[in-house]
Amino acid sequence: MLTNLIYLKVSPIDRFAITWGISAGDYINGISKIPQNIIMINDDVDSSNSFNVHSNFPTITGQSQVRDYVIRGYKTGRVPKWMDYKTKDGLDSLSDDEIADLLYLAHMDVPRKRNPFSVKLGNEFVYLGGTNGFNRFYFRSFQELNHILELSIKRHLRHQRNNKRIFARPIQMKDIDPEILHDLLHFSVEGMIIAFELGQEVKRQVKMPLFRVAKTQTKVIWGSEGQLLANANQVGMLTYNTLSNKWSIDLKVKFEQDLNDLWSGGGLE
Repeated sequence: MLTNLIYLKVSPIDRFAITWGISAGDYINGISKIPQNIIMINDDVDSSNSFNVHSNFPTITGQSQVRDYVIRGYKTGRVPKWMDYKTKDGLDSLSDDEIADLLYLAHMDVPRKRNPFSVKLGNEFVYLGGTNGFNRFYFRSFQELNHILELSIKRHLRHQRNNKRIFARPIQMKDIDPEILHDLLHFSVEGMIIAFELGQEVKRQVKMPLFRVAKTQTKVIWGSEGQLLANANQVGMLTYNTLSNKWSIDLKVKFEQDLNDLWSGGGLE
């Protein structure tokens, strides 16, 4: 099975991303600020360090405790589903209907309303893990996804190079140009796969093929190279030059809508 890849499909207007291959470490190290408090909407009492009596949700308080929970895993093996909140007073002020909305979100992995952000909670992030490796992330500011994606790409590329070299030297990669991240996120509106395992390194250039997926994925279609090629079309290449330390992208597709239009329309902040 191909495992060293990233699948990403985004909805800038509704501020969510569906991912495969972006790790919890990529996520928590990529967001601008680790939350001080999170609600365990999956009812994972054993992993919590506090409890809110009003809403009947277990919680975790403390940035280091939140980071440890996200990165190191979950004591009970439950699928991680959480969202941040600013204050206990905000959590205590939730109405019965608002609490029901959170229970619906935990059960269905989609909000009853357009997005899962609450004025009372002041939440910035919603993390909905899946049992098959797919995760759904919501961001109040969609730009949070830029750094997460960048960290994940670098991690996957290092892993691929290390696997192919007996005496691999650590590679200090430069940041990915904002314009390239912009193009990747724009491409991801249609559903994108970066297949690191199918990449090649020629003359100090590491070329990673980019694929477009016809529909939103809820199951793995990359059990093998043949299965991936049968279900997705290669439409570009992401390249890293290890000599010049420069990234480049070559896309053979046209975008139907300018991502800046979505940005200015309120979908991206």
